Amino acid sequence: MTTLASLSLPFALQLGTDILLKGTVVLAVAGLMTTLLNRSSAASRHAVWSIALGALLVLPVLSVSLPSWKVESLPSKQQVTALAETPLVAVDLPAAVRVAPGVIEGSQQRNRSAVSTGRVAEPAAPGFSISLSDVAAAALVMWAVVAATLLLRLALGAAQVACLTRRAMASDQGLLYTTESGPSWRNLIERPLRVVSSDEVTTPMSWGLLRPVLLFPKEAADWSAERRRVVLLHELAHVTRWDYLVHLMIEIVRSLYWPNPLVWVAARRATLERERACDDYALRVGMRSDVYATHLVEIARAQLAGGTPAGALPMAARSSLAQRVASILARGKSRGPASRKGMLTTGSLAVAVTLPLAAIELGAEHSSTMAYSWHDQQGPASVAERIEQLQDGDSRVRRYAAWALGELEDSRGVGPLVNALRDPDADVRQVAAWALGEIKDHRAIDPLIEVLADDDPIVREMAALALGEIEHRSAVRPLIEALERDDALRDPVIWALGEIGGREAESARDEVFRAWNRRAWENTEVFAGEWHGWRGSAPTHDIDRLMDDLTSSDADTRQEAAWKLGLLGDEQAVEYLLNALRDPDPAVRAMAIWALDETNPSRERRARA
Repeated sequence: MTTLASLSLPFALQLGTDILLKGTVVLAVAGLMTTLLNRSSAASRHAVWSIALGALLVLPVLSVSLPSWKVESLPSKQQVTALAETPLVAVDLPAAVRVAPGVIEGSQQRNRSAVSTGRVAEPAAPGFSISLSDVAAAALVMWAVVAATLLLRLALGAAQVACLTRRAMASDQGLLYTTESGPSWRNLIERPLRVVSSDEVTTPMSWGLLRPVLLFPKEAADWSAERRRVVLLHELAHVTRWDYLVHLMIEIVRSLYWPNPLVWVAARRATLERERACDDYALRVGMRSDVYATHLVEIARAQLAGGTPAGALPMAARSSLAQRVASILARGKSRGPASRKGMLTTGSLAVAVTLPLAAIELGAEHSSTMAYSWHDQQGPASVAERIEQLQDGDSRVRRYAAWALGELEDSRGVGPLVNALRDPDADVRQVAAWALGEIKDHRAIDPLIEVLADDDPIVREMAALALGEIEHRSAVRPLIEALERDDALRDPVIWALGEIGGREAESARDEVFRAWNRRAWENTEVFAGEWHGWRGSAPTHDIDRLMDDLTSSDADTRQEAAWKLGLLGDEQAVEYLLNALRDPDPAVRAMAIWALDETNPSRERRARA
């Protein structure tokens, strides 16, 4: 199964795009609309913010279900996946504790032979590195933890208010208020309504969906009829407008989109406009503004002294009290409900903005990703194109091009591949060395000898193997000198000397075995460590699963996957096998080298021709 590290970067970028980029666009449009509606009613502005935040809630669902709209300015999914393993910080253990990879047979016929049953040395613990995928995984965990915490807080707040309601009813604290001084609330709503009081709250509040509840403080029994009417009108406005449902939706959006500060701003603005809309309702049915404002301030004072539980809609809050009082006392303001025409216009605009944003897919195909397709690329033109791609700004393209030139085994690629041995990216240098070993041109010997002193141990390792592939005796002495400098090159140097052959190489090889206190072994098999029960199993044709297995935490599973991918020779696996060239387990690296040599689409086309 694909590991979190291999999935985290593309998923994190897609999630970040939804939260930051797409969410910002939707809320920016909503902010512009509410600015234009500054002279309209609070109910209209609340509707705009509610619809915009609701669009954010369905945005991820639409992103999955709608056909994708690819944008060229964004990186491709393939490029993002390649970035996932790019090391940001790498720490290598001392060379003395590193183990060289398995030794690979030089000729194509021997590459198809069996693997030896003994392991020359057990791999030491590798160094460690911090990659973009590690950072992305940490960011995803942080996002999930904070989102879960906020959602849990919302759930606990709702449970707290429910418990308060049950205790109030059980203690016979409920009060069914009559409104002989105003309109009957029974004619305003169709749902069953409960009105209860409790000594555990200090301010009126409402909550509930199908069975809404008005929760009053115990002191409400001593309120004047005028204050009762003020409170009832405000809270009934919440019920008739289904504000609690909108409140839950906004809190869920804020929990999921918490990294975006505009979501918090929008949620606060929606809350303020919601309370203003309920104030306007009370004023619209006949309450005097100065009387209403006076009662609101007195109720807010009690709340500030005793606090209010979460999970409900309190009538007054410290953060918005001054703005609400100013709005209540303002003259000439529109206080009507949101019109159906306005709601339809806002909803249509939300659809017009949200659908294209949802369809945007992270990963339009970058022009350089054409390097990853062999279709309609044959003969000399393919070689020229691969040489040109060695200059591409994307190191992943350069790495793939180096493999392709080695797979083509065309001598025209020698010069450009020699230049690629000085590439700033170690992965490109490593694959370029492998490709020169595949071409087996003597012009590559001196450049590969220089690479035996490369800063990267895996590049040095591949240079030794490539010199063995070329099989020229001029490399014997440089290989011995490289081994004297770096004992970690022992395995590839032993194999390379065995491939070169001749008296000098055999003598040097025997000397290494004597110093190692091990018996000599032949270069008649691919050396990739100990094989297990899967050796006789038939390869699966599930390419996707095998490529996923190359990222498994189990080294044997990765080695088996590389072996089966080599038997299948499917070009789709090349990128995954190239990544496996830096596997911490030498046996996996060795099997990946073998599998890459077995994946030869151009040679198959030439054979068919």
